[in-house]
Amino acid sequence: MLPVVVFACYLASSAWLATSAYRPAEHAARGRLAAGLALGAAALALHALLLWQNVFARPAVAFSAAETASLIGWPIAIIALASAWTRARFAGVCAVLLVVAGVLAVVTDEGRRSFALERQSWEMAAHIILSTLAYALVTVAAALAIALALLDRRLRRRQKLGWLRILPSVEALESGMFTALGTGFALLTLSLFSGFVFVENLLAQHLVHKTVLSCLAWLVFAVLLFGRWRFGWRGRTALKWTLSGFFVLGLAYFGTKLVLEVLLERHWG
Repeated sequence: MLPVVVFACYLASSAWLATSAYRPAEHAARGRLAAGLALGAAALALHALLLWQNVFARPAVAFSAAETASLIGWPIAIIALASAWTRARFAGVCAVLLVVAGVLAVVTDEGRRSFALERQSWEMAAHIILSTLAYALVTVAAALAIALALLDRRLRRRQKLGWLRILPSVEALESGMFTALGTGFALLTLSLFSGFVFVENLLAQHLVHKTVLSCLAWLVFAVLLFGRWRFGWRGRTALKWTLSGFFVLGLAYFGTKLVLEVLLERHWG
């Protein structure tokens, strides 16, 4: 029941934020923004409770694919609410991110664990936190990239914006995308470094495929950020590289995990 309540709160928060962004000049827009932020804060607190009950309060920590997705959704919601609070023009994009967080929260697995992590330590906790934050920021960057593509396409065709009026300008979206991507890349670098240092045996812990794909995603983002710095890459080139890196990192985080858990009945760690 709690996952449904969390999803409903996220959805309500998203609706209020979206309406505040659709007509930002109206006097009531600030009130709708405040209502959206309040509902989002409630959703965030309930989401934290959900994670505590179904992930951290249990004697055995497993981080199944569903639990990992829900855990990633929590920082996505934090980023969305913080962005809407500090930059009201991003309220429309943040509304979409809150829906994503709600979907990730509602899939939280309440069933019994079929396995548990064999090694639990502060080193592993640090690696998990860095990985979670990195993927959350890359997800935000990918969402901004998709929004940017939709807005750019509408503008190129000289069509009315319609519901896309909730989005900020192309320049603001692109700047936000690279900010999220740069921060996510830094955290991904630290995550990979901590993994190489703290993981004892990649082969025995079934982490080879995840590591290879994560390194490939890191390389994609590195090339993109270098191209942005050196050659001023933007527009469709930046969008393609961003979404490609997000797809590869998704395979590393969830593709390999689903194959291990569902098909091979194994797990990381």
